[in-house]
Amino acid sequence: MALTILAGSSYCPAASVVKIMPLGDSITRGWYGSMDRWGYRKPLYDSLSNAGISFELVGSRADGNFAEPFHEGHDGWRADEILNGRASEPNAGKLVNWLYTYQPDIVLLHIGTNDVTAGNQDANEVNAILDVVDDYEVQSGKGVTVMLALIINRWPYIAATTAYNSDINVMASNRIAGGDSIVIVNMETALSYPDDLTDNLHPNDSGYAKMADVWFSVLNNDTKSRIEEVNGRLELTTQDRMISLPAFYAANGWKLDTARDFAVKVDFNYSGVSLAEGWIGMNIGDDANYVSISVGSDGYQSYYYYEAVIEGKLDYEKEPRGDYDGTLYISYAAATKNFFLSHTGFGIENACVFTTRGQWSAPVNFLLGGGSFGAAIGPGEAYLDNFEMKHAGLVDWPPATDIDQSGFIELYDLAIMCENWLEAGEGDFDNNGVVDLLDLAEMGLAW
Repeated sequence: MALTILAGSSYCPAASVVKIMPLGDSITRGWYGSMDRWGYRKPLYDSLSNAGISFELVGSRADGNFAEPFHEGHDGWRADEILNGRASEPNAGKLVNWLYTYQPDIVLLHIGTNDVTAGNQDANEVNAILDVVDDYEVQSGKGVTVMLALIINRWPYIAATTAYNSDINVMASNRIAGGDSIVIVNMETALSYPDDLTDNLHPNDSGYAKMADVWFSVLNNDTKSRIEEVNGRLELTTQDRMISLPAFYAANGWKLDTARDFAVKVDFNYSGVSLAEGWIGMNIGDDANYVSISVGSDGYQSYYYYEAVIEGKLDYEKEPRGDYDGTLYISYAAATKNFFLSHTGFGIENACVFTTRGQWSAPVNFLLGGGSFGAAIGPGEAYLDNFEMKHAGLVDWPPATDIDQSGFIELYDLAIMCENWLEAGEGDFDNNGVVDLLDLAEMGLAW
């Protein structure tokens, strides 16, 4: 299952709309406990929209008065009914039909509450759901990422819900170890019980808002599009040749201050991927403009590709290259608002291919990764390594969890939280008056 969503994709050279299917029971539908009948889906919609992500919510059902209320949330359904349909609702469909009809890129799966109520506390049916998704991928040739939730707690079935989530976690972790790109999403610790519930089962609006925050955090993190960060290295790997991938990037949350000079560098390498079948690079842009530098091929000639759109005008240049490895640079001069693109070194003193000048908002988003609409990737591996950023001022990243504003969420931030434990102070991210386990959970999500 391959994740093909990226933050900031609205200004990438080859942006693509990502289809997201909310899938589950009444908690996914959001009818109960939500004043406006949209549950977590509307606040998630708002967060994704505000982040500039090009997406649409899909499904056969629609609840809540907002632009994209679509979903597959079915009141009272168990995991086996999501899998096989429900005899009493023959028109509601089942998973395989929804996959082929709506062709989601991402599935937000929160299922099992009604299973726990019925006394079923194992992960077998959810495992079967993931098997159906894998089969759909093989048959359709389309990658799907399942964001698999450890479900919110079910009162008075607290211990049973925790046991169920434990089984789900073990099952999903085993699949991930076997190469399945599932993302485990911890919803159980996201809510305060019973404050965030409207009854013993459904969240209230504050609970749904917290669920939306967790979904958004996972969708907007730095692990994107078959990219795994391993000791600072971003890897793009496939076992089979994949065609018509949407554009994808990583590190989409890095925002750089345009009032300061900055420079970024990354080494690129290919292993087993032909020169004609891999795109990797860097992109920096705001809502109107971008510059990018990448390596790839048109199928005949392998080349460096430099591209910019400034005030609606496209400028680009290609330079042939003859090997698999190299280094990419983008440097920015705040005084002149110039970007210098190069594969030879930082700054204007190097043999830059061209200089791009424009009016840039503050901040701009820096994206690191690769991809191109219609391009082929693999089989094999391309990876980005030895990433370096110089002089940069990071704006709005990392978020509040970067307490010491060092640019990283690390042990120093945790130490500050510990100093304020059970008292008001830095680290009280949910503003409840004390630094406690809920704040630690938020720190863990951003780690």
